[in-house]
Amino acid sequence: MLALAWLPLFVAGCAPFPVQELPPPDVREPAPEAEPALRQPELMPPPEAVPEPRAAPQPLPEPEPEIAPSYHPAGEALVEQARREAMLGNAAAAGSTLERALRIDSANPWIWIELGYLRLEAGQDTAAESMARKALSLASVDRKAREAATRLLQQSGAGR
Repeated sequence: MLALAWLPLFVAGCAPFPVQELPPPDVREPAPEAEPALRQPELMPPPEAVPEPRAAPQPLPEPEPEIAPSYHPAGEALVEQARREAMLGNAAAAGSTLERALRIDSANPWIWIELGYLRLEAGQDTAAESMARKALSLASVDRKAREAATRLLQQSGAGR
């Protein structure tokens, strides 16, 4: 009896469940691509509007370091004294003082330039030219001293 009671449940469990019908999958064909000539251009400017590629800019040469005129302390004091003497109109004493400064610091192009301008003001163009050439030979790393010596050389008449 018990077996008979289980039998309808067993048979009911074997029965198939109702299958719900699903809609058929969407199997549409993709739209055909437009012909290449009719295809919309991508958002690019016309070739004539595109600038030519430029070469990478070359780095600028390093400027030479600025070197302030430097003097031996005793030479600097003599140069200042010579400037005061020249301003007071005593060119001979100023020249003598600058020559003393050269005995202390003969490798300084600025003292040669000072003495050259003093000689130029005295009308001694040949001596001024000689002082400018000496300053140029000593001013290999000092651009400002080279420029000052070149100006002195031009003013002394060597540039003519």
